[in-house]
Amino acid sequence: MSLKNEAFHGILWTTTTNIFMKIINFAISITLARLLTPSDFGLMSISLAIIYFFEIFRDFGIGQAIIQKKENTEVMADSAFVIFPVVSFFLYVILYLAAPIIAEFFKNAELMNIIRVLSLSLVIWSFGSLPQTLLTKSLEFKKLAVPRLLSRVSYGTVTIIMAFLGFGVWSLVCGQIVMTIINVITYWHSIEWRPSLRLDIKIAYELLSYGKHIIATSVLIFFVSMIDITVIGRFLGSEKLGYYSIALTIAGIFTTQISTTFSVVAFPVFSKVQDNKNKLREAYLKTLKSVSIIIFPAACGVISVAYYLIKVIYGEKWLPAVVALQVLCINGLSGSIINVTKNLYLAIGKPKIMTKIYFLQFFLILILIGPLTHEYGIIGTSMAVTASSTVSVFLSLNEAGKLIGKGPLNIINSMLPSSIGSVIMVLFVLTFQTLYHYLQPSLVLFLSVILGASSYCLFFRLIYKEEVEEIKWLVNSKMRS
Repeated sequence: MSLKNEAFHGILWTTTTNIFMKIINFAISITLARLLTPSDFGLMSISLAIIYFFEIFRDFGIGQAIIQKKENTEVMADSAFVIFPVVSFFLYVILYLAAPIIAEFFKNAELMNIIRVLSLSLVIWSFGSLPQTLLTKSLEFKKLAVPRLLSRVSYGTVTIIMAFLGFGVWSLVCGQIVMTIINVITYWHSIEWRPSLRLDIKIAYELLSYGKHIIATSVLIFFVSMIDITVIGRFLGSEKLGYYSIALTIAGIFTTQISTTFSVVAFPVFSKVQDNKNKLREAYLKTLKSVSIIIFPAACGVISVAYYLIKVIYGEKWLPAVVALQVLCINGLSGSIINVTKNLYLAIGKPKIMTKIYFLQFFLILILIGPLTHEYGIIGTSMAVTASSTVSVFLSLNEAGKLIGKGPLNIINSMLPSSIGSVIMVLFVLTFQTLYHYLQPSLVLFLSVILGASSYCLFFRLIYKEEVEEIKWLVNSKMRS
């Protein structure tokens, strides 16, 4: 199978999986929003952010290094299998001891026990991340689909039942633990490789050498993603953080997670052609163009229906999240472009570029978040996060242009048609809502979605004729095979 077909096959499977994942996640988030309070979501957001920080050091960037390197895969995997659980156990001990301090910082005693229980997922997942990495490296996305779907369904089932029974935030905690356990079991069931308990010091050093920049970047990413949660949780309280968290979740479903779908495929594909600049340039531009075709209308669509989406689907108690959601959708666009582009740096062995980009983003947030949050609350926080990511996009595209021999304007041009089509779609939807605002909110939401999707699909069919024909041909060839 050619690399092009492998990439398409991967995107097809990943996209199909993610469509089901989006439906599942959306249904779960709606149900939980009805059963739980904003404060419950706020506490979980803080806890998960803390766990994510420690996950950075559990992996040491070794997963990305295994995907990027072309040789000694089994030896690298064996070494990683020894490293991960040992490191995770020590991180768990540190988190367990630090939990009271974290709870005191956020002025919420309940956080201590939540963090102590949730940190068990660090140790559990240390046994599952390696099979996932090896399946990704070999582009076996079909085998990645079942674990992802099954674990998410398990999470939803446990969480919703416990929330219905009145367990509050602990329904989210237990759901997370169950999801991690199911992930580990199903990933091992999907892979034939079995580890040997051997640690090659030389190979381990090579992995850590590559991973040190990944760690530096991951730490910066953590601070970028954590500073908003910290500021809101510390100064505005868990209820306001709950509103912000639900806005962030909805924006992520329709932007960040879509780019992640393509990034899962992009990294191993870029790595395979890292020595061929022409193929690398073609793969990067096509990936970015494909992502923009989906994320621009998705983000703009949510912006245009945000009020009705929250009011009808989530309930009136979540209406304070509307404006923050609209702003964070723009942040999701910027983050998605950066997310795809960073795989280019990783694939050619230059993760240091990512560090520079995320440092700029963190520096800008640090300057903006205090005064904007003080003045405008969670809307100001959203503005600070969005402004920093938007500026970082231009630096990211400039660095990418140097690597592939194209100027940043040429890269932007690949995304221009989808952005124009999305703006046209928004104008249609907002005009409709202005004219027919007196209708039932649920009907306005339904008709807005239909109008927006129809107008963009028509635009797509007229502008992207070649892409439509190529997709048809690839789909037909897959069906014949």
